[in-house]
Parts: sequence; C-alpha cells; structure tokens
Amino acid sequence: MNRFLRAISAGVAATTVLMLVFLFSQVQTRSQLGAPEAIARFVGMPEHHIIGFAVFCAIGILVWPVVFVFVRERVAGRGPRDPTVQGLLFGVILWVLFLVLGTGQLTWPFVILYLLFTLIGHLAYGFVLGFVYERLV
Repeated sequence: MNRFLRAISAGVAATTVLMLVFLFSQVQTRSQLGAPEAIARFVGMPEHHIIGFAVFCAIGILVWPVVFVFVRERVAGRGPRDPTVQGLLFGVILWVLFLVLGTGQLTWPFVILYLLFTLIGHLAYGFVLGFVYERLV
C-alpha cells in the first residue's frame, strides 16, 4: 500500500480516537472544558465551531499523518525505532502545539482536567497513528 494512503488511513483511525477522547472529556466535565471552542480556536475559526471542527478533522486525517511520514523518514536511524513510540512522541509535539494555539480562558480546576484530557487525546492520536501506519503494509 502507498505510504501516503497508509498515512491517511492511519489518520482516520487516530482522529477518530482523538475525537472520542475529546467527547469523553466534554461528557465528564459537563461541557466545561470547551473542547469545541478550543478546536475552533486552534484552526483559527473561533466563531465557527462546526467549520472549525471539520477543518480540525481534515488536518488530523490529511496533514498531520503526512507530516508524520516525512518526519519519520527524515529521522530514520535516530531515535526510537518502534512506530508506536514515534507516534507517541509526535503526539506530544502536537499536544504542545495545541496548547499554544488552542487554549483559551479556563478557570482553575478545569485547567488540570484540560491538560490531562488533551494530553491523553494527543498521546492516543500519536499511538494509533504509528500503530495503524506500521500495520498497513
């Protein structure tokens, strides 16, 4: 299978898992974390949650997986060889980027939950991305 098709297929699975974690965070905090708002801010559309969500999904399915493949190929031989570990590291990088661009005004108790749920979501995204990409040969 073509490496880009593998990456996009892995991106579909990884984005689905990330969205499930974000949905779980919304349910557990009774929508106090504002995941849709953060996602819309992340993609530069804070007033348009639906469009922001669609753009976020498109980036998670089409852009980040291809970036993952390019980064993985460029650093081959350096760093971890396990694709799931590579995916986890990639997820941490995406998490930091999300925090810088997507975090809004949160009150104290929700900051910890926000950090926790977004970290778990991005680690899950990276893990699934690396795992599925490697298995689709």
